Amino acid sequence: MENAPSKISPEQFLPKWLWIVVGLQVVIVSGFALATLFNPPPDFNYTTMAYVTRNLTAVLVIVVAVLLRSHAALFAGLAARCVTDIVDAATVFTMNATELESVVLMVVALLILPALAALAYLWKRIREG
Repeated sequence: MENAPSKISPEQFLPKWLWIVVGLQVVIVSGFALATLFNPPPDFNYTTMAYVTRNLTAVLVIVVAVLLRSHAALFAGLAARCVTDIVDAATVFTMNATELESVVLMVVALLILPALAALAYLWKRIREG
């Protein structure tokens, strides 16, 4: 009998739902970062460039983890993305950035919650061996 967390064959790297999570992370995060880079806001500064660099680096980590077929590397990349998203969402409210409040729900629904589910799944896969 197969273990409940891994209803995929051993040679299959990720289940379909996790590919969707990875795809959302790569497309949404790189999309916003590249949009900021190619259409910079009027107050474009070092902080904005750090945001772009951080997000593109995180996407690169996720892509490399998938190419290496490494659950541990993918776990680390998604964990880093999840932490930065949580901090960014909290910062919107602590810095009173009211113009960004509407984006927080999208970030939670499309990036944070799916990433947390993926992290739980990947943690089980890593523990299985």
